[in-house]
Amino acid sequence: MSDPKKYILKETAISSVINALFSVLFVFVIFGGQSSVSMQGASGLLFDSIPQGIAIGFMGAFFPSFLTRKRIATGALSLPTRASSSSFLPLMPVLRALLFAIAGALVSLAVFAVPTFVIGIATLTFLQVLLLKTLWGALLGAGVSYIALRAALHDYPGPRGSDATTV
Repeated sequence: MSDPKKYILKETAISSVINALFSVLFVFVIFGGQSSVSMQGASGLLFDSIPQGIAIGFMGAFFPSFLTRKRIATGALSLPTRASSSSFLPLMPVLRALLFAIAGALVSLAVFAVPTFVIGIATLTFLQVLLLKTLWGALLGAGVSYIALRAALHDYPGPRGSDATTV
């Protein structure tokens, strides 16, 4: 594939779907059998938003960065021009993913704090939780992957002897 925009959109969509599906799975594992779920407390949605943000931040950045780096290195992904500058992110996919994990946790906590403290919602039904967590997983996964992929396309050099690397 040589069109970086199509590559980013395709990989972002894949990440969004995967993160939505993992969110569905974990809602059933953690909240299954409950008719309503509290927003606060150790078993509430506000607290649960932290590990969800960490997991999505880490996986949504690690796998797209790692796979993009591998595809560029092997020549499976050839892009038209060399980057004029690199991003501010570390080059190692694991370190990059750790930064996204922290950011994902903080953003998730902020997003779930709004209905909890600003709007004053105390509980949600299981179906509301399922829909909210699924939508949030898809959105956060898409956002993280999009940013991580754009950075990966700017940061990782192409195959040896190649001048084709990034957007």
